[in-house]
Amino acid sequence: EDTTATQNNWSRIEICVPTPDDMEDIGGILSVGSTGGDVILLDGDLGAGKTCFSRGFVRGRTGRYDERVTSPTYLLSNSYDVDGGSTKLYHMDLYRLSGAETDLLPLDLENVFTLGISLIEWPSRLNKKPSERLEITLTIDSSTDAAPEIEDEDSKYRRMTLIPFGTRWVERLQFLQSEGLLEDLM
Repeated sequence: EDTTATQNNWSRIEICVPTPDDMEDIGGILSVGSTGGDVILLDGDLGAGKTCFSRGFVRGRTGRYDERVTSPTYLLSNSYDVDGGSTKLYHMDLYRLSGAETDLLPLDLENVFTLGISLIEWPSRLNKKPSERLEITLTIDSSTDAAPEIEDEDSKYRRMTLIPFGTRWVERLQFLQSEGLLEDLM
């Protein structure tokens, strides 16, 4: 198994992700049991897989595996109906924003974070992060190649670090482990 993970008392999980398909699979696994108020902050290198992770999460949570999930870089936010339309899943990309309050105001983040399921790319633009959240940092590991015969960034392994904040995310990760879903990552 090329995907490896380590964890330390649920304070941090580190995963080596060899392929874009694996990145999508991890997104799908982390979508299991997600509910309104769940916030995932996705940070890291350009091209490291934030949108790829989000695609897997959205497809897994909506059950629409052919759903076209693209980066909302220019739209800022894409939303998807889940739970028969009673909950919204928001995928936001804050890359183009400065972080000024006026930039963030139209996104209605207070309601999004409270009522919706949120995937937020480039969370460094946020003035305040929700106390209950899962922070995921993705980096391109230039020291390892998933496909050594290919000379591009897509062939590089990704390193994923998950840090849960609050009992909601610690319990979610423990649930995923008890169901055997994290074993695929470790």
